[in-house]
Amino acid sequence: MAGALKHLRRHLIAVIVAMATMTLVTTHTVDAVTTSQSPPVPLLLVGVSGTPLTFVVSAKSVECASGPCLQLQRTSDNGAHFTSLHLPPISSESGSTLGNLSQLIFANSTDGYVSLNVANTMVWYATADGAQSWHRVSVATDSTILQLTPTHRELYATVAHCVKKYTCTDYRIARSPLTANEWTINALPAPLAKGGFSLAAYDGNVWANLQGPRVPRLFISHDGGRSFTQSSVTPLASVSACNLTPTSSTGLWAECPTGMLVSFFYSVDAGVHWSSISRYEYAGTGGGAFDPVSSSLAYLDFGPFTTRSQDLYAITDSGHLMTAAGNLACSSTEGLVFSDATHGLAICQKNGRTSSTHLLRTSDGGKVWTVVRVS
Repeated sequence: MAGALKHLRRHLIAVIVAMATMTLVTTHTVDAVTTSQSPPVPLLLVGVSGTPLTFVVSAKSVECASGPCLQLQRTSDNGAHFTSLHLPPISSESGSTLGNLSQLIFANSTDGYVSLNVANTMVWYATADGAQSWHRVSVATDSTILQLTPTHRELYATVAHCVKKYTCTDYRIARSPLTANEWTINALPAPLAKGGFSLAAYDGNVWANLQGPRVPRLFISHDGGRSFTQSSVTPLASVSACNLTPTSSTGLWAECPTGMLVSFFYSVDAGVHWSSISRYEYAGTGGGAFDPVSSSLAYLDFGPFTTRSQDLYAITDSGHLMTAAGNLACSSTEGLVFSDATHGLAICQKNGRTSSTHLLRTSDGGKVWTVVRVS
């Protein structure tokens, strides 16, 4: 299942970096509340591409950040206001501030999906009422859902027969309405049927990236996963599989871990040809973040180890142009979501401690970031 999960990324380090850049970052508190308990700690950001919707998972306080004391909120105005929602039952898990929560995905304001690690397997829940209630998702009695990929109108699933979480055979692709209750299962080409690929979809277009024994492979479907063709040449080399993010039927971004480093690519023709994005070193464990916004824009935060004067860059011109946008100055960027070219949210950890983690927002494309108080 390697490479199938989207990366919940980001890590730790450096109050010195924050102190050195205080003149660049303006801070204030939004909707501040007075309480004897420490404020909520943001842990996870999830955006809905092409919309102002962003979902935030946070621990209700520093004191309960190591347990399943989590809350889910939604904002549609870049963190000015939040709506409280519900999560399915989350259990504590050693070493994880998110408990056994593995993935959170939303297709729109009402349809969302949660993956939980339960008894050495993955259990999926879906909501069709904006996270007011959740129900278990099942494709077939003999199948485990390894990945869910929503589009505007449909939901795709990677399913397999698994005896354990990472011991699976007979990989297939399934398709359903966003309600996740009416599935059609299709076979995959022989190389994909063994697993180890990542899946992405945009409407009826489906992409599967597989790191082969000698060269990377990219399989493309234009009929909802019923049939696939293999791209003749692809530079998407990775230690497992690249994380693909389509922003249209033809625009496709790729984030490819190659060991300690990460490479980035963009395709204007649905994956037939690719342009390399980053000309600079990017450490995959260096606390940075990558956020494709649209077919013409992405943001790349290089993290605290960059030698450049600023760490946040806007990527335009089909991936050919990188322009310095600002300076987050985080020891680790735990999440980065831009809803458009100017409005964005980020989870920023300043010195490696949970108490130093804050939700930041920008309204000018990353030049100035201010603290948002999650109540």
